[in-house]
Amino acid sequence: MKIHSFPAHILHSNRNKLIAFGLVFLLACLAIYAYSHAGIVKKIKDDTVHATVQAYRLERKDMLRRITLSGQTVPVAQVDLSTKYAGKISAIYAELGDTVEPGQVLLVQDTQDALLTLQQNQAALQQAAADTTATQSQFDADLQKAEVDYATASMNYNRYVILKNEGAVSQKELDTMYQALIVAKSALDNLQSQNVGDTPAVIAAKQAAQAKAGYLVDSMSEEVNDLTLRAPRYGVVTYRNAEAGAMAPANTKVLTITDTSGMYIDCSVSEADVAAMQVGMPLSVSIESLASDYDGIITYVSPTMDATTKTYVIRITLSHPDTALRGGMFAQSSVQVLQRPQTLCVPKEAVLEQNGTSQVYVINNDSTIEMRTVKTGLRNDTDIEILDGLAEGDVIATTNLARLKDGSDVTIEKETR
Repeated sequence: MKIHSFPAHILHSNRNKLIAFGLVFLLACLAIYAYSHAGIVKKIKDDTVHATVQAYRLERKDMLRRITLSGQTVPVAQVDLSTKYAGKISAIYAELGDTVEPGQVLLVQDTQDALLTLQQNQAALQQAAADTTATQSQFDADLQKAEVDYATASMNYNRYVILKNEGAVSQKELDTMYQALIVAKSALDNLQSQNVGDTPAVIAAKQAAQAKAGYLVDSMSEEVNDLTLRAPRYGVVTYRNAEAGAMAPANTKVLTITDTSGMYIDCSVSEADVAAMQVGMPLSVSIESLASDYDGIITYVSPTMDATTKTYVIRITLSHPDTALRGGMFAQSSVQVLQRPQTLCVPKEAVLEQNGTSQVYVINNDSTIEMRTVKTGLRNDTDIEILDGLAEGDVIATTNLARLKDGSDVTIEKETR
């Protein structure tokens, strides 16, 4: 088979065409790429170099920290009334929601049996008093007789001694007088020596019996009085579990009196915050459910930490509570305390934290950006203290930080201090 070959000049011409076509195609691709990315490059460049920011001018001022306090409203008093003795309820004079005054009768139990026992004890007391009086009279009479007998025996004996010396009486008659004197002296001594303190024993025994009877009367009188329940203070009846005619066991809660004339809130604070709490500190308390604010004052700061919650309790007493307040309402307050007087601080959002380093964007007089490393100090909810790296009068950016870098040109939209 015979093979034909193309001339050399034809092959060379085709190669040149292919190279030319490739060059044209490559240039076209580069042109298309450059055109399509020109807008993006310009936008990125514009965004990096030009930005609108809000600024903050540093000046020395007191750095404050806000402590939030929360709790629930608690009535100034809530008293449960219970039956002391078992018995039937004769009458009840209180309904739920009634306002009661101190000493007002609320409930009465049957007193018939107690009154009968009281009367018996009173009769026993009267008898004991009569016995004491009779014994006192008898003792006084016996003592008086013994004293007279002793005085008479002593006088007779002395007279017989004189008569014996004169020979008018015998020794036997003198001895008889002496024996009478001894008997009279023994009787008197017997009455005078039976004392309990300064009181003769026989009278002391009667007085003790009278006192015992008196104690029984007092105890029974108290029991009769306890069968009538009275309001211990001003308040509103908030619990009632009693009906006339029903039997009430002993020590059973039947009524609750709640005094809402005063309200307080107990709040828990941390160890770091309790030092700022002082008795007498005024504050405003917000009751969320009423959308109202009330003036209050701190009236108690716990001296010890609660072992369970690891917090301290403070009590806020509302100065002028009104009838709209109820126990258990959510209450919130706050206290501003001084952290550092006259120091430099900046808004938290102006500080960038990277790898343990704090940085801010300083706006120079020519509106260009300078990234500066700073040393920070105290912090609160809104500000960070600057210890080093900035000076009073410096202006820093607080917004659009992600678009800034050294040398960026910015426009200040708003400046605060």
